[in-house]
Amino acid sequence: MAPVGDADTVDPRIAAVLAWCAAQGDGDLTLAIPFALPAAAVHALLMRPGVLSVVLTPPLAAGLAAERVGEFLPLDFSWRLPPRTARRVVYVGGRDCITARMIGSALRRGVGHLVYWDLDRWGSRPLAFMATAKLRSKLVARIGASLPGSANLFEGIARHRFTRLLGVPRHPFPSPSATVPNRVIMACPTLVAGGAERQILNTVLGLRGRGVTDIRIIVSHLFSPPGNDFFYDKLVDAGADVAEIQGPMSTAEAWERYDSQPVARLMQQLRPLFQRLPPEIGQEVANLYIAFRELRPAVVHAWLDHSCVCAGLAALMAGVPRVLLSGRNVSPIHFPYIMQPYMRPAYRAMATRAEAVYLNNSHGGAADYAAWLGLDATRFTVIYNGIDSAGVTAAGPGDIAELRRRHGIPAGAQLVGGMFRLSAEKRPALWVDTLMQLTTQRDDIYGLLFGAGPLQSDLEAKLARAGLADRVRLAPPTKESMAALSAFDLLLLTSRWEGTPNVVIEAQAVGTPVVVCGGGGAREALRHGVSGLFVEQPNADALAAALLSLLDNDTLRRRLADAGPAFVTERFSLDRMISETLRTYGGGPGRVATGPASG
Repeated sequence: MAPVGDADTVDPRIAAVLAWCAAQGDGDLTLAIPFALPAAAVHALLMRPGVLSVVLTPPLAAGLAAERVGEFLPLDFSWRLPPRTARRVVYVGGRDCITARMIGSALRRGVGHLVYWDLDRWGSRPLAFMATAKLRSKLVARIGASLPGSANLFEGIARHRFTRLLGVPRHPFPSPSATVPNRVIMACPTLVAGGAERQILNTVLGLRGRGVTDIRIIVSHLFSPPGNDFFYDKLVDAGADVAEIQGPMSTAEAWERYDSQPVARLMQQLRPLFQRLPPEIGQEVANLYIAFRELRPAVVHAWLDHSCVCAGLAALMAGVPRVLLSGRNVSPIHFPYIMQPYMRPAYRAMATRAEAVYLNNSHGGAADYAAWLGLDATRFTVIYNGIDSAGVTAAGPGDIAELRRRHGIPAGAQLVGGMFRLSAEKRPALWVDTLMQLTTQRDDIYGLLFGAGPLQSDLEAKLARAGLADRVRLAPPTKESMAALSAFDLLLLTSRWEGTPNVVIEAQAVGTPVVVCGGGGAREALRHGVSGLFVEQPNADALAAALLSLLDNDTLRRRLADAGPAFVTERFSLDRMISETLRTYGGGPGRVATGPASG
């Protein structure tokens, strides 16, 4: 392979990996570049001897030969490799960003080796080895989900490894150890349009109102896939400093900083530490560890399981005095697409540290986590979600009429609504079955469900076959949530599991009675018989009966509607949530922790 030329210096990460590959020996390669490059730089790379093809981030540069260009498919967490793909693919990024779908696609194309950034250096692995490791991880996750912890040999080994990791000296290299007073860092996987992410925004707004203004939010994947940044602008407008986790491969500037500053030497020193971690999270934990040591927060507040594990481990290793691990639902054992084999042993290892504070937003969720982890339920602090009632107001008659008209709901019709993701844990098929039963019994009942997700096409086909697509309508997620909730006569939520469902809280806040079923914290989101109905039997017959009992009784429905706002103010006020959050941070009003948790 020819020496690295001027064309490659357009990005120092590409120059570095090409130099590494050249040192390993000649051979064609395919460059997979998960960040934007100028068209001229791409053309120059393809002219370089040894670069057979490239995989780029859309939009692709014009004028490129189709057989030499592939593309990343962020929505599928995969890539489309070019027709001419080398046996060696060079991914100009970290191992933690290489998905099982990417590995599977590369295997089908006959790729032999994959080059990637591994903690503090470039490395190469046989693709078959990486595929076997991914498969083994999935099998372990499934076995671990079906066995108690004491019967799972892998878990015992992993917990011991995590416990040893957290037991190493907290200051393995010279660094200021004092924390910055009142500095809070929140860590989360994304900023999608979800309930946890909305509560992050509410928490930031509430903390700033109490005088805690040094708030930074670190996100695992902020801008890719599209939609991950849904709350980004609102958080920035609220005064938070929001950034993606800045590992050495995140930007050209980050690479140059890494390559020229002491942090590179630090990572070399710490490599044996982070090699003990599962490869899926090792790089992220390392990046967060360095960030926490540099920023020296008084509190790290992690949201959702992925960040609770990664940011929790990094913060405890970095000596952060207060580390909050905030579950937002029931435990991940109920969600196969979330559950990872390292989660339970990591959570249990962190429970040995006094600095770790376990949170949940419902008593049902906390009890489920405690049972899953084998911890005493008293180890968990429950902080219900909080909403700013001033920002949650019912829409006026004109806005309601316009929204109904736009979605084809006749004037005078009784409307049962829904607003949730169309995925298995929300049981959208149960919601549709319930509405199909109602609409076939009564001509004046309509259904309107706002949402999107993997089950959307199945639901649309089901309604079309029944001839009810005009009576039970599916609509994309809406930013007019208050108008939609106000337009419903009743809200129906059919989730299998919930933490504290924001849509149920907000519906009651605008005076729309709710009918809810499911486990976790779903029951705690309403006051049964006062602001809505909780249905014990999650089937279409029972739910349809509950809905009809309200639709046929105007007096009862109005009574529940009138009680909703007061109940929300009592249980889910933003002021109450912020007061309780500050208590877990360990300080008085407007202050956060200066030492470890007391219990």
